[in-house]
Amino acid sequence: MSRAEARDLADKIVDYLTTDAGGHSPSHYLNIPINDLELVRDPLERDMPAEQLTSVLRFWSQLPKIDGVPDVVKISPEEVRPALGYLILLDIDDQNDDFRYALYGSRIANVSGFDMTGKGIWDIATTSTVQNFFAACYMAARRLRCPIYTVHEAPPAITVSHWHRLILPLGKSGEIKRFLVCNLPIFNGEVR
Repeated sequence: MSRAEARDLADKIVDYLTTDAGGHSPSHYLNIPINDLELVRDPLERDMPAEQLTSVLRFWSQLPKIDGVPDVVKISPEEVRPALGYLILLDIDDQNDDFRYALYGSRIANVSGFDMTGKGIWDIATTSTVQNFFAACYMAARRLRCPIYTVHEAPPAITVSHWHRLILPLGKSGEIKRFLVCNLPIFNGEVR
């Protein structure tokens, strides 16, 4: 899949999150073969299945904002202690229509089997469909200027059943520059 296809999918995600999807599941609406897919715009703490996600959402919600976007691009580890190891800092690379991993949590790397720190979203070792979906979610969060929460079934090679991902925009003077992401692997209701 290409960056153009990711942009088209981002358009569909924005449409799904801002209009009535007619009762369609996200996978059906977006026409992508990702199992158990959930998409939530502006999730609430009660939507989160684990403290790691809740604590990061609570931290983000309390930050001072300009036009709905926290006016911060750096965070202190102490502020999100329960989620350490499950955090991603993703920088936006406008020139190459890419997203680069400034930080890829150690626990995420242990479960997935790879560390993406310093690499781009298009370098991730997964199917092109999932790669395209990840990029499209970041594009959609940037356009909507709000948090997006996703859940999807993990590939069979990974020893978790589902990934729960909370995407939170960070910026400077109202312009989104990076995302704080909590990416939580859950297997049979237990965080891995």
